[in-house]
Amino acid sequence: MAAISVIQGIDRVQRDVADVRERMIESAHASAAQEESVFASGEQVLRALSNQPQVREPGSDCTKALSDALKGVVYFSNLLRVDAGGTVLCAANSPSEHNVAAESWWQAAIRQTGFSVTPETFSSAVQQDVMRGVLPLMSPRGSLEGAVVAAFDVGWLDILLRNRPLAENTVLAVFDSTGAMIAANNQQEARQIFRFGPARGQQEQLLSANGAAGAWTYVFVPISSSGISVGIARRNRDLYGGTYLHVATDLLLPVFMLALAYAAIWIATDRLIIRWLIYLRRIAMAYSRGHYSIRPVALAAAPSEFRDLGDTISVMAGAVEDRDRRLRAALEQKSLLIRETHHRVKNNLQIVMSLLSLQAGRLRDPAAQQALRQAQFRVNALALVHRILYENEDFGAIDLRKMIQDLSRQIHEAAGSATRNLQLEFNLAPCRAASDLAVPLTLFLVEALTNAFRHAFPDETRGTIEVSLLPVPGGKLRLAIEDDGIGLNPPDDGAGIGSRLIEGFARQVGGTASVHQREGGGTIVALTFDDPEAEGGPVPADNPFRATERGTIGNAADRRNHTAPATVSNHVE
Repeated sequence: MAAISVIQGIDRVQRDVADVRERMIESAHASAAQEESVFASGEQVLRALSNQPQVREPGSDCTKALSDALKGVVYFSNLLRVDAGGTVLCAANSPSEHNVAAESWWQAAIRQTGFSVTPETFSSAVQQDVMRGVLPLMSPRGSLEGAVVAAFDVGWLDILLRNRPLAENTVLAVFDSTGAMIAANNQQEARQIFRFGPARGQQEQLLSANGAAGAWTYVFVPISSSGISVGIARRNRDLYGGTYLHVATDLLLPVFMLALAYAAIWIATDRLIIRWLIYLRRIAMAYSRGHYSIRPVALAAAPSEFRDLGDTISVMAGAVEDRDRRLRAALEQKSLLIRETHHRVKNNLQIVMSLLSLQAGRLRDPAAQQALRQAQFRVNALALVHRILYENEDFGAIDLRKMIQDLSRQIHEAAGSATRNLQLEFNLAPCRAASDLAVPLTLFLVEALTNAFRHAFPDETRGTIEVSLLPVPGGKLRLAIEDDGIGLNPPDDGAGIGSRLIEGFARQVGGTASVHQREGGGTIVALTFDDPEAEGGPVPADNPFRATERGTIGNAADRRNHTAPATVSNHVE
C-alpha cells in the first residue's frame, strides 16, 4: 500500500509538471502575442516596400515612400534603403551613418536569405536602442542588390510589456537572438530569474531559478524565426501549491503508517527478543573470559525458547570449565616434565664436561688436551642451551641475545689468561628462536670464538672481538664474530674439524657460512640464515623490534667494516 501511494504521488507530480509546462507555454504565446505581431508586421512592411519601384530602384521618391510608410507605425523609429555595399541610399529619418558596411549587424544580416532581426544596438540616427529588421533584396540572377531595414523601437516593447495584464507574480521578458534581454515588465526581478538567458536545447523546457521573492519556474518560447524569444516565469508556490499538498498527503500518510508499524515492531522485538539476546551475549562474553560460574538466572522471565537456550549454554559452560581444568592440569604436568628433562640433560652434560676435564688433566700431549677442551666447550654450549630452556617460561623459543652474551662470556673466561688482554663487544638485535635453531647457532658461535681466541691474537696481544646479530635484507639474520687480530693465515689442507663443523652448522640452519678478511687487519666469521621472526621479505629499517643492543667487556666501539669474501678454511681449526 505504501509503495502504491508513493507511485501515485510520483505520477501526480509528473502530470502536474507536464500541465504546468503546457500552461506556461500557452501563457507565453498569449502574453507575447503583441510582440510577435510587431515583428511579423515589420516583416510585412519591409516586403511591401521592397516591391515598390521607388524603393527597389531608389531615386528622389525613395525618402518620401519610406516616410509615408513610417507614419502611424509607433513601434518603428526609422526605415532605410541600403545598397549592397552598405551605403544608406535613403531613409525616413535622416541617418547619422551613411555607410553601415562595417557594422556587425549588417554583416550578419546580408548573409541571410530572408527576413532577420538583429540583436539590440544603439542607433545614432534616433539616439536610442533599436533592433533592426533586415530584408535582403536579391536580383533575378541571385546577387545581392541591398536591403530594406526597419529600426524597431525597443522602448516601445518595454511599454507593451509593462501595460500587459498578467497574472499576479508573473514576470515576462523578451530576448534577442543573442539571448540578451531587451524588454521586461519587471526589470529587477527578470535580471535575477533570466540571468543566463535562453540557450539552445532549452526552448519550451521548464527551468528553475531563485529570485528576490523566492523560487521561480520559467520557460523560454520562440516567437520569431529570427531568434526572438520570450521568457515567462511564475513563483513555484503559485504554480505548485495544490501539487505540494496532494503529494505531501500521498507520501506522508504511508510514511506515517510505516513509522507507526516500525515503532510497534521495534517495541515488541526489543521486549521479546533483543533484550534477551543482549543478555545472552553478556553471558557468553563472561564465559569467554573464564567466568564459568555465572548462570543466566534472569532468563526466568524470558520466553521459553530463550530459557532453553540459556540452560544449554550453562551446561556447555560447565563442560568447558571441566575440560579447561583438565587441560590446565595436563599442561602443568607437561611443563614440569619438560623442565625436568632439560634440567637432567643439563646435569648430564655437566657430568660429561667434568669427565672431559678430568681426562684432559691426565693427558700430557698438548694437542690432545686442546682437543678435549674444544669438546668441553661444545658440550658446555649444549648445556647452556638446556639451562636457558629450563629457566625459560616459553619452552618453544629462546632469547638468542641473552644466550649469545652468556655463552660468549663463558668461552672468554674459560680461555684463561691468554685472553686477558682481549675485549669482548656485542651488537645484538633482540630475537627469539626455537631450540632446534638455537643449538647449531651456539655450536657455530663456540667454534668461531674459540678459533678467534686461539689464532687471532698470538703472544697475548691486545685486541677486540665483536659478536653481532643483525638483520640483513631479504628477511635474514647475520651472526658474525669479528676480530682485529693478525688476519687470515693460508690453510694447511682446508679440512680441519672446526671448518667442517662450521659448514655443517650452516647447512643445518639452512644458511651460509663465510670467512671475510677484515679491512685494516683481522677476520670476520659470519653465518647468514633466515630470520625466525620474519614473515618474509626484507626487514624494515624502522622496525622497533630490530633495535640493536650494544654491550662490551672493556671499551665499547663500533667496528663495522667493509669485508672481502674468503674461504672458510683459513685459520679456523
